Amino acid sequence: MFWTRRSKKAPAPSDGRLPAARFLALVREALEEVAPGFTEGVVIKDDLMVSPHDWAVVLLPPQHSTGRHYDLVATPDLRLPGQEWTFADCVTAFSADERDTAASWAQTTGACLVELVDGRGHFAERVAPGDAGGVPGWGLIVSGAIGFGHDVTENRKLQGALLLANVLPRTAHTFTADLTSPHVNGVKVFYGGAPGAVQAEVRVNGERHEAASAALAALGLPEPAAPAVARYYALMLPLPENAELFADRDEDPADHADHGDHADGCGCGDACGCGGRIDPEHPGFL
Repeated sequence: MFWTRRSKKAPAPSDGRLPAARFLALVREALEEVAPGFTEGVVIKDDLMVSPHDWAVVLLPPQHSTGRHYDLVATPDLRLPGQEWTFADCVTAFSADERDTAASWAQTTGACLVELVDGRGHFAERVAPGDAGGVPGWGLIVSGAIGFGHDVTENRKLQGALLLANVLPRTAHTFTADLTSPHVNGVKVFYGGAPGAVQAEVRVNGERHEAASAALAALGLPEPAAPAVARYYALMLPLPENAELFADRDEDPADHADHGDHADGCGCGDACGCGGRIDPEHPGFL
């Protein structure tokens, strides 16, 4: 089993959480919106979602004592040994509709999973060490930033500020020594809250990293004037071991037509009118 903490049977939901299979069904729907066709043939059984192409997502038993938290672990290939090709993330319900919660995972962590499997730069940005926003010694796969809140202006402000802050290259010195996997490490960047009660958090491989979170707080991002939060996710792969994943590719322009025109990885196709910028009233990309 790719994640040894997985229980043999999905636990009963607590604190208002949906049953595991129901929430994973929402995750599947949200992933399909991000990358049409990616979830074809997926099977969900209890707390495990498996693709016929061997990628998988497992929903862990509740890791938090309060709130509607969902902890998920993903792997691009079940055939790979051990946990060194897995990455973890947690999402929290910010609305009554758990579809929004599932979408917050799919549009960030899920987009990184799709890009790791797909490998063409359609769904998340691939950043080499020498690129703007790069981290020396590491290749990055970085999702778009999504925002939550009832004020459109505050959502957009927070999303933009989080991206423009270049959080990973400015805070990497505090946590790269703790990236223990020789293959893939997951990093979540989260910022926001209510006026006077803002939270800055960086999670490394599923665990809050105190030094990195303090470094994020010290960057001086604007405090929202109304309740709002923003987050994005990144995979960090050590180089040169994974250099081939970040080598220049000569791509056929026709390949991009299969996934719409959105270079930022919206993945919603030609019928979408978002212009690559999903409505900030809902989780979306900038």
